[in-house]
Amino acid sequence: MEDLAERGFTGVLHTFSENDFNWYREQMTRIVEVSHAVGLQVQVNPWGLGHAFGGEAESLFMTQHPEVGQVFADGRRVGAGCPSQPAFVEFVKRWADAAVASGADKIFWDEPHFAHPSRFGQPDDAWTCICEACGAAFRERFGGPMPTELTPEVRAFRDDLLATFVRDLVAHVDSIGGRSTVCLLPPVDGVHAIDTWEPIAAAPGLDTIATDPYWSFFDADVEQFVGGMSRRIADLAAANEVTPQIWIQGFMLGPEQEGEIHAAAAAARAAGVEDLWTWGYEACGHMSHLRTREPERVWEILTSALTGRPAGG
Repeated sequence: MEDLAERGFTGVLHTFSENDFNWYREQMTRIVEVSHAVGLQVQVNPWGLGHAFGGEAESLFMTQHPEVGQVFADGRRVGAGCPSQPAFVEFVKRWADAAVASGADKIFWDEPHFAHPSRFGQPDDAWTCICEACGAAFRERFGGPMPTELTPEVRAFRDDLLATFVRDLVAHVDSIGGRSTVCLLPPVDGVHAIDTWEPIAAAPGLDTIATDPYWSFFDADVEQFVGGMSRRIADLAAANEVTPQIWIQGFMLGPEQEGEIHAAAAAARAAGVEDLWTWGYEACGHMSHLRTREPERVWEILTSALTGRPAGG
């Protein structure tokens, strides 16, 4: 934390996984206290919670409660919590209670999404959820059984389901005195995340609306992708009087992409977003899965792009 503050960063996001929730709650409070002591704003996120949020952490809750798992269109139930299942929603709210109690400044709802097929050995175009709870809710809304194809009605139902889930969580955090950031996945495939962002940005009690346009990860043009997503976030934030936030890619990069990193930060700022963050610390040099090349050099580049200080300074 001292290193971040000395580099000119003003905030930090701490992952608060199910493992932390189950076994390290007091330690999370201490981590938040240490971060505050050096002047950092703190966000905490449900790292991989129920496999329904961003993050590589595993889910003990879903191994213990497989009955609340999402069901792919082919009928396979998997270990990702379904937002139609009340028991899963209540579990996430219990996590939120602990997150707010840690003293964090904001709860960072990280990439709420339906189960990603690659995590469960499914084809890339596979989708959820047709569980009994989703089926009942679909029938109530549309008057008939839920199809196993992505019809316009199914797409609308899924988008509304995720949006309602997130709005409910934001309202819960607000009701217990906390503040929320919602970070939405860029809509790159129309299958796994929330495509309609307006209901989220308008959620009562929301503090910050964010997205993470990781251009290199999505094989997109840095200025068009980051700039376009930043403008969308800035416009939504202005319309709803909340704070816009953009995350700059800090993994699966190399020092030869220095120009892209600076271009990403510049594109976000040109769109009017000043609240810039990066994933992750020290360019994820500690995480082999994310394969950062020469992470020490990339971290210096990221520090410079985000804080304005010269690399290595």
